[in-house]
Amino acid sequence: MRKTIAAKATLAVLLAAALLVMNFLLFQIYVGAKLDLKETYIAAHDIMPRTKISEDDLIAVKIPERYLQNLACNDKSRIIGRYTEIQGMIPAGSPFYESMLYDESEIPDHAGAQLRENQVSFTLEVDVTSVSNMSAGQRADIFVTINPRSDNPVTGCLLRNVRIIDIRDHRGVSLSSPESNHVPYIAELAVNSAHLELLSMAKTAGTIQLYMSADSYNTDNEAYLDDTSPVTAYLINLLHPVSDDTESPAD
Repeated sequence: MRKTIAAKATLAVLLAAALLVMNFLLFQIYVGAKLDLKETYIAAHDIMPRTKISEDDLIAVKIPERYLQNLACNDKSRIIGRYTEIQGMIPAGSPFYESMLYDESEIPDHAGAQLRENQVSFTLEVDVTSVSNMSAGQRADIFVTINPRSDNPVTGCLLRNVRIIDIRDHRGVSLSSPESNHVPYIAELAVNSAHLELLSMAKTAGTIQLYMSADSYNTDNEAYLDDTSPVTAYLINLLHPVSDDTESPAD
């Protein structure tokens, strides 16, 4: 008799638990239908300005669609790999909006973000002919031609394997952007800060042209000085002239 009562009590508890679970699930379904929940992504933590977003920065959540603005980005592939704006932090728990996200080439200081240690950005006016087969990420050689008044022209390669950061049109828009007119006007180059003075002198004293490097994607020994070139020696002498006068030792 006692076993029968115990069994009935256990069955009653199980039925009550099953009923609670069922009610919970029905409630969730009801709430979801009423609120029209939509999956989106929020920031897992504060994301600092000019940060490349990774999967660790995201949390998937369901939010009532009416609370999501039209510009909320709900596609994970449109968030990961993009950058936060230069002066804007994305706070923890915030949805991701298109206005917060930039492709790498779109961030305002794109050139600065691409520079390595001891490098600076050097801009050079170009045209369709000079960069017709070049694009960002490739390497180019910088050639200089100088026409002294009394001597024969001095020409040669000044820097080799220089990385092209970007090529922009006359409005400063990257040629990779749909908003560009796709007519090249400025090339941004990553050069060593130690060579900036030589490049500035080359701009003043002569003309500079870009030529595709023999191995345009070679990442070894980037932007190095061609110290065997006659133009390199000429420019160095202009910056630091060596006097031919020698002083006689005092008697």
